Amino acid sequence: MEHHRWTFDIKDRSGAVLISVLVIVASLISLTVTQTERASTEYEGITLSQNRLQGYIYCSTALKGLVKVFDEDDNYYDHPGEGWAEIPPLPTPEGYVYIRVVPLNSRLPLRMLTSKDDQMMQRIENAIREIDPDIDIDGLREYLKQDTPFSIGELYIHRDEFGMKAKDISFFNTEETDGKININFAPPEVLTAYLPELETYVDEIIKYRDEHPFEDISELRKVPGIDDELYLQIQKFITVKSSYFYVQVSSEVNKTTVDVTAVMRRSSGKTKVVKYFEKAKVFYGKT
Repeated sequence: MEHHRWTFDIKDRSGAVLISVLVIVASLISLTVTQTERASTEYEGITLSQNRLQGYIYCSTALKGLVKVFDEDDNYYDHPGEGWAEIPPLPTPEGYVYIRVVPLNSRLPLRMLTSKDDQMMQRIENAIREIDPDIDIDGLREYLKQDTPFSIGELYIHRDEFGMKAKDISFFNTEETDGKININFAPPEVLTAYLPELETYVDEIIKYRDEHPFEDISELRKVPGIDDELYLQIQKFITVKSSYFYVQVSSEVNKTTVDVTAVMRRSSGKTKVVKYFEKAKVFYGKT
């Protein structure tokens, strides 16, 4: 068995440290169980199942740790340099735990298709057309009204009904976000589609936020070319804070890998896992 050191190079990553400590505790607990099983069971016959179980213990522990990290995050803005956004691989005695977090309001809010706010509804319609003009927007709207998808995975299953391409799924989210896009995380395609007023300045926005994450939406005016008039046009549709997060956790235990995904909601300083999946297809890459 390959053993790994518990130390890793990390600076100003208290969230990752907390999760790492919890994962270590989970390892120690499970190793005690392992010794008991060795004494009473044919060990070789249960190795694979035990590795998978251990992997899910690590994944569950990581999710619980991440909830605590979010609860203790008192920043008034979210950015890619935060501890929860840059968690390095966490070593365990049997392998590693990998965690990836994507704020869901960095993606296009499909539920705004059923919004009573005409501005929001028209904006998401235009954004969808920008991503792919062949998507059946009216059909998608009716689907959202009658059978709101439980997850982005469910939308993926039904994508052909609306002419939606698999490669475009990652630009959307199906959660009840407020329709505002987090300008610290949104990929260029989302910024261009949802905020066409900023199309000319997207490269400058990306460059600016890489060096100086936006602490407030008003700082968008520091980007060369964006004046007060332009800022006021899109002020209603942008934010620097997130409430829904897509989380993927992978655990490698003795070369056996298990994966879980979850959706977390943060509200009024409290965070909870609202959706949890095992062996689910991953739709969001690193932002």
